[in-house]
Order: sequence, then structure tokens, then C-alpha cells
Amino acid sequence: MSELLNIAAGVVGSDSCTTILKVSEGHYNKVFHLTMNDGREVVAKLPNPKAGRPHFMMASEVATIVFLRKVLHFPIPKVYAWSSRSDNPVGAEYMIMEKQPGVMLSDVWTTLKGKQKASILQQVVEFERILASTKFTKIGALYYKEDLLTPKRNSPLYVDGSGNDVYSSEFEIGPTNHRSFFDFGKGDLDIDRGPWPNITAYLEAIANREIACINAGLKYTLFPEGLFYGPRQYQPTAAKKLSALNNYLKVFKYVLPENNAVHESVLWHGDLHSQNIFVDPEDPSRIIGMIDWQSVSACPLFMQVTRPAFLDYNGPIPKELGRVSLPPNFDSMSAEEQAEAKALYQSQTLHNLYLALTVRSNPTTFQALQGHSTPHQQVSILPGLMLTDCEPCLNSLLREIKDTWPTIVGVAADGKPRVPCPLDFSAADVEQQERDVELWAQGVELMNEFIKDTGAFKHWGGRVEPADYDLSKQQLFEGTNRFLDREAKNEEERAAWLRVLPFIDSDGRP
Repeated sequence: MSELLNIAAGVVGSDSCTTILKVSEGHYNKVFHLTMNDGREVVAKLPNPKAGRPHFMMASEVATIVFLRKVLHFPIPKVYAWSSRSDNPVGAEYMIMEKQPGVMLSDVWTTLKGKQKASILQQVVEFERILASTKFTKIGALYYKEDLLTPKRNSPLYVDGSGNDVYSSEFEIGPTNHRSFFDFGKGDLDIDRGPWPNITAYLEAIANREIACINAGLKYTLFPEGLFYGPRQYQPTAAKKLSALNNYLKVFKYVLPENNAVHESVLWHGDLHSQNIFVDPEDPSRIIGMIDWQSVSACPLFMQVTRPAFLDYNGPIPKELGRVSLPPNFDSMSAEEQAEAKALYQSQTLHNLYLALTVRSNPTTFQALQGHSTPHQQVSILPGLMLTDCEPCLNSLLREIKDTWPTIVGVAADGKPRVPCPLDFSAADVEQQERDVELWAQGVELMNEFIKDTGAFKHWGGRVEPADYDLSKQQLFEGTNRFLDREAKNEEERAAWLRVLPFIDSDGRP
């Protein structure tokens, strides 16, 4: 640690570091706030072993930050010093950065007026417009050229918003650091991590990655999408997953999203929650910083774009892009119900405002967002989620592709498809797959009921604040028992449910 402190003091021209405060230690990084003898402040970040591949993760994060600051002029803390190799005086990879000024959006969001929140959304949409209009010629992560053992190329790095080819003597696209290629044990697999020349090579690598995961017996360890594996529920198997993936590989080149613009390889912040956005304390409607660009890679737009996380809420998404209304029976509601209705109204209004701003300033991003429900976009995304037991949904899409194959590939003069359909499902296959879809949907509904019973939420990892631990554990215990009393028909089924419910200890207790 002393060497790190000496480096930190040196890069800002101070004599020594006098105060060390650990800001956080998460799954991927340790972060320290360092104060020097003259009051100057920096942040030191050291990756944990699970952060990603040694050298590559840190080297790419630094290059991405510098590119975003230097080329795209994003408000991101400056990197003062870094090393992506552990064979240095510190003995570990590290990054020393400027301390992000301002306050987190999470600290002021609830106090902002409607116009101030609208201003925040306008700025976020503008940042997204810049990202979406910077189209890289390969798929992978961004690096300094000297950090990659690859020959120099004479092709452009990206195409800018004006359609100009941009060459770079500084940056290059290399292997991805996307979490989907490393989490849940994937980092130990010998799989293709790019870079990839085009979307078809990328999608093929994703499907083959999931096949390798299944063959290695890897499991999804977070909150499951549905309560599968339990009594009378959908029973996922490796064979079902492999069958769906192999069938997908037969047709994937023909069923890419029809809008080629959403195929473009772009950088994107996939976790833009309110603690990753900093605003000016004197004018909290002005964004002055965005942090946490670790693992960001250049990938197809449609596979990355989502509503910014700080707009997430529990409740229905408006069906139309227009003015949101309070419930017609609002005046007859209790005070508590009115408060909930107002909160939902405000969240839905911001959701629609984000989409309205996006469709005006960034129509391609809007098209990618709206395309999430289209078969071609879904069938290109689901293969990368096989560990979440979504193969019944993929099989349904594949059957739909088979049924509409002539419209996909076109019809020859003899009335036959220009390309014979490589998919073939027997009557028994179809019957089993349709039953699997029904059970899968049933499992998702059961999960929603379990969430209500326990006070949990979708995709929760089980992490709570220390002050909330006892209450959360009690809610989980009571909710689990309510669920078991309702769903288990006998003691045998009760024991079977306890083996598959999330957050159950080895003694059978939550």
C-alpha cells in the first residue's frame, strides 16, 4: 500500500498521503479515497481477482475512459496513473483517478423539480446519441494499441457521426471484457472472446460460449427468472439447452434484426444508475460526471440498449408514447394508495419523456429499444442467456422461424424457399416444447408470487445493507413459509421446494 500512496502523492505533486478511506469493496474492485498533506484528493481503484482477465480488464477500462474524455468529450474523471500488470512496485494492478466532483444523482433525485429531471434526461439522451453515432468497425473492447499483441491495421477504428472514417494511431479494438464472457465461471473456459469482424461472428461466438458453459456444468447463481425445477414445474436439462442452441446456429445468419442500423458496434454504459451519475451541487440539473466504465465493450447497439437504470421502477410500462394519466378512481383512493399512484405516474411520465426525447434525437436507439419485443431481436439475444433457463422461449421463436421461413429467405420461381429450412421439429418435439413453454411461464408467475411473499425483487443477488439484514432475513423466512404452505401438497413436495427456492441455507432455512 505504501508504494501506491507514494505514486498517488507524486502524480498530483503532493509530498505524502495522510488519509486513506476505503470507499467500497464490491465483487470486482476495491476503491480508496486518498487525501494528501496539502488537501488534494484522488481515488485509487484496485481490481479483485473476479474483475476479469488480468491486464485486459484494466488496460481496456483506462483506454475507454481516455477515449471517452479525449475524443467524445464526456465528463469522466481523469486517469492520473495506472498499471495493468501486477509486476510493478505496488504488486497489483491499479488506477489512480481524479476524485469526481459534485454529488451523486441519488442524493438529490427526489428533491428535483420536474423541469430539472427533464434536463437530466435531455443530457443523458445526448450522451447516448454521441455513443450511438460512434460506430466501431469491430466488436470487442477498446485498448491502447501497445497493450495488444496484434499487427497494425490500415482500416479505420470507427465511423463518426458525420459518416467519416476515423483512423487511430492510439486505440484499437481487442478481446471483449463483457461480463457475459466471464461471470458464473465463464472466465475459466477456453472460448472465443474476440475481437470479431462482424455481427454474425459475434453471435456465433455467443452461442458457442453458451454450449461450452452447458458442457462444463456452469450454473446461473443469481436470482432466477422463474421457479423452475420444483414439483410440477418446468425441468430444464442440458439436452434441451444444447438442442435449442444447435438449432439456432443453423438459422441465425438469416434472422438478424431487420434494421441494419441497430447492428452497429458501439460503446454503451449498461449500468447508468443514479449513483454512477454526478451533478453540480449548485445546479443539480447539470450532469458533471459519469463513472463505472469497467467491462464496457463495443457491441451491437440492439444487444446493449436499455432504459437508463436510474429510471427503473416497479410497475407497468405505458403501452403508448404519450401523456400518462392518474387512475380514474384516484379521488376515492386512500392516502397511501394515492401516494403510490402518484409515484407510478411520475415514473411512467419520466419513462415516456425519455422515449420521446430519444425518438427525436436518436431514432436508431429508439428503434433498438422498441425492437426488444420483435422476434428477430429476441432470437438474437436469448441464446446468450441459456444459463437462465430460457430455452423454451428460444424454441418457440425457432418454431415461428420455421413456420415463416419462406418470407425470411424469399421464394424461388418454383414456389419453394430460396434456401431450404434446416429446422425440423417432429410432432412429439412440438408437443413437448409447447408444454415446456406453459410450465416456464407458470414458473415465472410463481416467482412473482414468491417475490411478493418475501419482499425481494427480480434478479436480486441477496445483498442488503447491514441495518436491513435482520428484517430482510425475517421477511424471507416468513414469505418462504407462506409460499410453501400454499404450493407444497405434502412434506415430500415441501422438501423438494426447499431444494430449489433461492436463498435457502443447507439447514433448509432462509
